[in-house]
Amino acid sequence: MISLQQLVGRLDNSAGSATGAKLAFKSNEEVAVQVRTIPLDDVVPESEPVLLLKIDVQGWEYHVLKGAKKLLSRKKSEAPYIIYEEDERLLGASNSSTKEIREFLRSVGYNHCTQRGTDAHCTKDW
Repeated sequence: MISLQQLVGRLDNSAGSATGAKLAFKSNEEVAVQVRTIPLDDVVPESEPVLLLKIDVQGWEYHVLKGAKKLLSRKKSEAPYIIYEEDERLLGASNSSTKEIREFLRSVGYNHCTQRGTDAHCTKDW
């Protein structure tokens, strides 16, 4: 279970912490909503091809990536292209960092990441 912070007056967005919610969206009030979480590795069968993994979870990108370790550990020809938001303020609110994400990605073979705006695009070596 994770507690998501739903901002009052914004039905289109939430964040994983009150700090992250306030950093991402200017609001004075949020409501905690309990949500059951499931690692991606428990949802995506090993036989299912995945070409792209796009993650934008207001600072919780590291946690999502860790839950997809088996998927990301696939050999180069079967590993997805990854796009994730890399906002150091939001990552800090979830007790993670760009450095921690990049180290994790290298550990599963993603040695090529480029920055495009606030997004990181990562692939396994060509």
